[in-house]
Amino acid sequence: MTLIELKKSIHKKFDDLNDPDFLKLINTLIHNQDQVFEIPEHMKDGIRQGADDIKHGNVFTMEHFENKYSQWLKNSLFKESFC
Repeated sequence: MTLIELKKSIHKKFDDLNDPDFLKLINTLIHNQDQVFEIPEHMKDGIRQGADDIKHGNVFTMEHFENKYSQWLKNSLFKESFC
């Protein structure tokens, strides 16, 4: 679909809308499209810690995680079957 076709399609759907809440939502999206997401201060420390962990090799591979989760799941199911 070309940009012109997409715009025409959106205009058609927009013109047929009669839901005020949905129209308000679209209006908010359009007016906020240029706003940049800013990371809150309370989250920045966690991000820094994660970056330091990566830099120092304090990470787990996906394979390690899957093995650990699989073992936990087996133990949990085993315990539940005997309760």
